[in-house]
Amino acid sequence: MKKHNFSAGPCVLPQQVLEKASQAVLNFNNSNLSLIEISHRSKDFVAVMDKAQTLVKELLQVPEGYSVLFLQGGASTQFLMTAMNLLKTSGKAAYINTGTWSTKAIKEAKRYGEINIIASSEDKNFSYIPKEYSYLRRYRLSALHIK
Repeated sequence: MKKHNFSAGPCVLPQQVLEKASQAVLNFNNSNLSLIEISHRSKDFVAVMDKAQTLVKELLQVPEGYSVLFLQGGASTQFLMTAMNLLKTSGKAAYINTGTWSTKAIKEAKRYGEINIIASSEDKNFSYIPKEYSYLRRYRLSALHIK
């Protein structure tokens, strides 16, 4: 029986995903190079990132005019880095509070600008992610954080 990991961060992935990722690490697109060996500026790698961004936008229904960023570092590092890099001087950011991690991110972001908590699942002990995003148009935001 396969073990399940319920800790923060990594998760259990389907066997098919692991096999495809393994193949990309060994020989990506029959290039005789690993995905982790090719340039991040190469056409093949740019295509991977473009597809990933498109899928995230589709899955989360990200409106036109918004970008998706993939940043390295652990969650706690990202809370600070996101605010430092995305909030303009005296900028505004919207946060959807979904629990422990969002609360930590909000705390860090308050150091850099005006933070609006525009939705929260605290009313049900953070057991869901609010789905209504139509209220976003009311804010002139530098960033939106959903964690």
